[in-house]
Amino acid sequence: MQTQNKNKRAGGRWRPSLRSWRWRFAILVLLAFGYGAYRYLSPTPPPPPPPTGEVNLADITQTVQAAGVLQPRLKVDVGAQVSGQVRQLHVQLGQQVKKGELLVSLDPELARSEVAQAEAAAAQQVALIEVRQADLKTARREVDRQRRLLAGDATAATEAERADTELAKLEADLRGQSANLKRLQAELDKRKLSLGYASITAPMDGTVVNLPVQEGQTVIAAQITPVMVTLANLDEITVRARVPEADIAQIKMGQNARFVTLAGEAQRYEGKVRVIQPVPERAGNAVFYNVLFEVDNKARKLLPEMTVQVNVETGSAKKTLTLPMVALGERGEDGRFAVQVLDAQNKQHPRKVRTGLQDGARVQVLDGLKAGEKVLLAPPSAAEQAASAASK
Repeated sequence: MQTQNKNKRAGGRWRPSLRSWRWRFAILVLLAFGYGAYRYLSPTPPPPPPPTGEVNLADITQTVQAAGVLQPRLKVDVGAQVSGQVRQLHVQLGQQVKKGELLVSLDPELARSEVAQAEAAAAQQVALIEVRQADLKTARREVDRQRRLLAGDATAATEAERADTELAKLEADLRGQSANLKRLQAELDKRKLSLGYASITAPMDGTVVNLPVQEGQTVIAAQITPVMVTLANLDEITVRARVPEADIAQIKMGQNARFVTLAGEAQRYEGKVRVIQPVPERAGNAVFYNVLFEVDNKARKLLPEMTVQVNVETGSAKKTLTLPMVALGERGEDGRFAVQVLDAQNKQHPRKVRTGLQDGARVQVLDGLKAGEKVLLAPPSAAEQAASAASK
């Protein structure tokens, strides 16, 4: 009781005794011992080794990807060469037609009327020529009579000359009328041909892909030929691939090109590059060049205006030395790439390599590495290495 009173009197506050300090120290020692035992029994795992890849032999195919649109190889707009009203449509969309098959019938009455007018004009001209031919016979007889009379001094020379002049005029007029008859006959043939145009037939075998007119519609062919039917040969489809400006230098005529449709079918279609159109297309600031190739479509699985993803094979190599693309570091001015090669002790050694073809996952090694060597994947850039060295 006296000890407690003494502790209370010292500064007016209670101070722990020596015995309590000993207990606290013992607890701290036990905690430290327990933590040390835990760290000893459960050591911190070492950091995982950096990801590495191996240089090995593999097949590699380099491709250029581009968006493509399917179009018929051959497509023809069939127009009306005469004006008139659409009397009957003999086909419908998607129908397969043969060359010479009737597609559309226009009202032929106007064309028939024009034919009748041309026939009447030609007949009138024929009658006029017959009159001129009769006059010509009379004039020739008169010339013969005047010549006989002149031989017997029974007529004046002026009368004989007048008969010759009249004959010459009639002969010239008959030649002009004959030429006019030829013109009218040509006009008649044209009108008859126009009458035939009232029946529009197929100029080729194909499929009806567009039918922009309807029965009862009036078409006028005075200034521009109106399109009545569009036919397309769908046995062969042209693929129009839009290749970016950055990749067009890799595209060459005859290269293999392939695609699959967005329908999800497993079938792959292949062809060879036929045309590289020299005039580009622009989409904003981007420049694209159209690359064309054909594929067979006799099964009719491909339709016009389908969108496809095209891969054009620009190079390939068999059993060539390759490494993962993610192992490539920065590219130097000499065109070589920096890689980090790991030795048997996993120590990194920088090296320069020259690359060739690449397929998006692996790249061809032309020199600088050997088969079986390990390389660091995703090596740090020069800036990251400098920052790491500065921090140390």
